[in-house]
Amino acid sequence: MKKGIDLVFVDYLDLTDAYLGEVIEDIASKYYPDIDLSTEYGELLEYISERLIEGFFKDEIPDPSAYERKLSRLTSRSNRTFLNNVISYLISRYIEERSSRI
Repeated sequence: MKKGIDLVFVDYLDLTDAYLGEVIEDIASKYYPDIDLSTEYGELLEYISERLIEGFFKDEIPDPSAYERKLSRLTSRSNRTFLNNVISYLISRYIEERSSRI
């Protein structure tokens, strides 16, 4: 992240997991068999959290409650298709970046 937030020490990962964990697991297991969720889930969750925070808040470090409000809106029923597309895109980017590090 641009501001160097260490997501391990704040609530962002927990919030992302609470709101999006099931969606992330469903999409990854259905469409991305080269991800081993049992070993990579934490890294994937951190990647998705960082990208969402960057996308929602640009260069600002958000209050966790502001991030939670964004996730709540994103997971609303009316945004389900959009959410699935965003998560699928972020998983594919994660795979690309992971492959380039190897």
